[in-house]
Order: sequence, then C-alpha cells, then structure tokens
Amino acid sequence: MSIVKFVSPKRVVVQTSQGDRFTLGLTQTVPFKLQQQEAEIISQLFDMYYKGDPNVIMGPILRGMYQCHCFGSIYWYGPDRDDERERIGAQIRSLREERKMDAKDLASLADLDASNLCRIEMGKYSPGLDILCKIATALNCTLEFVPNSNSIEACHVIDPTCHQTLLITAKRSTFRLAECLEKYGEYHWQQSRYNVSIGDTIYIYVSEDREIKYRMSVEAVNVRYDQWMVKEEAFWVDKDRINQGESEAKYALLRLEATSKSGKLTEENLTKHGFIRAPQGTKELDGELLKYIERRF
Repeated sequence: MSIVKFVSPKRVVVQTSQGDRFTLGLTQTVPFKLQQQEAEIISQLFDMYYKGDPNVIMGPILRGMYQCHCFGSIYWYGPDRDDERERIGAQIRSLREERKMDAKDLASLADLDASNLCRIEMGKYSPGLDILCKIATALNCTLEFVPNSNSIEACHVIDPTCHQTLLITAKRSTFRLAECLEKYGEYHWQQSRYNVSIGDTIYIYVSEDREIKYRMSVEAVNVRYDQWMVKEEAFWVDKDRINQGESEAKYALLRLEATSKSGKLTEENLTKHGFIRAPQGTKELDGELLKYIERRF
C-alpha cells in the first residue's frame, strides 16, 4: 500500500508500494482537516494506477483526483529529495568514470575531502551550490537549470494575474451539457482553437436557451482524449463526432462553479451591455460587460 504524507499544506510525499518516492506539488492549500482524507484518496489512486511508470501521475492519478473532487490537484511532481540526492550522486560518479578518474583525483581537483566525495556519490550527503560548482569544474561540466517536464501549466497556477475570462457557446443539439454537469459537475472542452490556462474562468452561453447558464473553472489543460472521457460519450447527440480527430485534439477540463438563475443573462440583455449580436464561438470578456455578467452569478 502506498504511503502518503502532507509535508506542507501544498506539498505531499508519496512512497509507492514498489518503493519509489515522489513529491507532489498541489494547486491549492489543503486545510488540515481535509489532509487525511485527500492523502487516502491519493494513496488509493497510486495503488490503482502506479506500476512503475511516473507518467500516470499527470494522467490517471491527476484525473482521479478531479473525479473525487479533491480540494487541491497536482500541478507538478518530482522525485523525493533522497532520490534526487542519489540521482545527482550517481550522475557525478558516472561522469567521473567516463573520464577514467578515481575518486581521489576528482576530490583533489575539486578541493574536497575524498570521504565527502564518496558520500556525495552514494547520495548520503547533500552538497551545496559551491561544492557542486567545484565538482562540475573538475569534470569540465557546467551546472544548468532545465525546464521541469513533469508539470501542467505551472506558471499559470503560480501567477493568478495572468488568468483570463472567456465566453464559449454550447448547443444541446450537439452535446447534452446540462445532464453531464448534473451527473459529474465537469466536462472536457476541446481547446484546439483557443489557448486556456489552469485557473481561467469560462462562462457558457447555451444557444437554444439564448442565455449564459454556467460559470466554469479550468482545472486542467492540454489533456489528450483517453478512456477516462468515455463517461461523457453518453451525452453526445451527434455520435459521429465522438471519434473525429481525438488523437490530435487537446481538451481542457472544466469544473462547474455556479449556475445562473437570475434570468438576466439573455441575448437581449447581453446586446445592451456590449454584444453586437448573439454570442458565437469563443470570446474574451473584460470591462463593463464582464462586470455585468459577474453580478448575475
């Protein structure tokens, strides 16, 4: 059984049943009273999906957390600190051996005690930046920061000022959105023609009702179509559209925040506050029009 422990309100350490360890960064601060509950959910998801491939963390495990309506969701993951020390130590040892240097030679060139270098290579000691620079110079290497590929739009989670508000159009003749939201509280929107980010707000205008009905939040982006989305296929009216280009398309996971019951966000009222005609496609909202819409939720 996987062991999951919160080390801070936004960080979780996982030790899998296979002995692998990961640190997960969460999008939100999880209240103390919810941490045990969410730790149990994460543990169950790792036991269910993790078989040695870390790609499932940003795949089925992340989506499982959405489905369970966890308070926070994963936006990055990385190896546990102990594993990272071992990885760095192994890399130093590998580079040293490639250059046919023994530990004493490298320690001398880096002005280090040979026993300390041995501990570093074994992952038993965490060296500071100055020491790592000395070792890199002795190995004729440089230290670099590389992008973390184990993340989903992390910059948009960190900086809320870059969030945008959009209006999109839905048609019941294509997809029974109301039924999907009533059952799951979320759905996947094909984002191929528009870039959205985690934390963006999406308002949905239902064409048949000629009214803005829903406010949604973007919970994940650039999601590939997979079997987890099959549950939504029951709500497609035009079944022929289900398998059209899913392998190339990217989806955003939208979660329901609120439903408008004011009756004020009709086509007639929207055209009085900024729209030239009935909404079509995707439109970015701002200014007085956005304030008008926000007051009706």
